[in-house]
Amino acid sequence: MGSGGVIAAAAVAGVVAFGAGGLAAPADPDELWRDEGLRVVDRATREDAECVSHSFGRVQELLKVAPCVALDRMLLTVTDDRGSTAVVFLAWVEFADRDRAREFKRVEDIHGTGDITPLPGSLLRIADVPFTAHNYDSDLVDGATVVIAEAENVAGGFTAGYLDDLAALAVRTPRP
Repeated sequence: MGSGGVIAAAAVAGVVAFGAGGLAAPADPDELWRDEGLRVVDRATREDAECVSHSFGRVQELLKVAPCVALDRMLLTVTDDRGSTAVVFLAWVEFADRDRAREFKRVEDIHGTGDITPLPGSLLRIADVPFTAHNYDSDLVDGATVVIAEAENVAGGFTAGYLDDLAALAVRTPRP
C-alpha cells in the first residue's frame, strides 16, 4: 500500500497524528473507553487559573517558581462488563512555554515528588480513593501542556498492569 493508502486508512480509522505528543483522541471522549470494552459511568471536571494550591511536594515547589497558566482536572469512573470499576484522575497542566512544561513533566514523572491534587470522590458519589501514582502515565501535548493520568481500583479486580494501561489510555482523553 502506498503512503496515500496508509494516510487514507488512518483517516478512516479516525486516528490523526499530531506534533511529538502522539495520537489525537477521538472527538467523542467516551469512544476511547468503549474501544477498550469499558463504559464511562460518571465524570466531574474543574478548571483553575493556578496550580500551586492544587498541588503538593516538590511539584508544588516547582509550580511556585514556574507557575502554570491553566489547570483542568477530571475524575471519572469506568466499568467493564464483569462489574470491575476503576477511578481515573486526569490533569492538564498548561504552561507559558515548552521549557517550563518539560521541567514540570520531568519532576512530576518521578514517583514520590508530589503531584497535582485529585478531585474528591464525592463529586462522583464514591469514597475518596487514595491515588498511589503507581498506575500513572503522562504526556506533553500542544507544546506547553502536560497531561497526567492515574488509575485505581474501586471495585472488582483490575490488575496493576491493566490499571497502568488505563492510565496510558487516559492521557489521550480530550481536554475538557
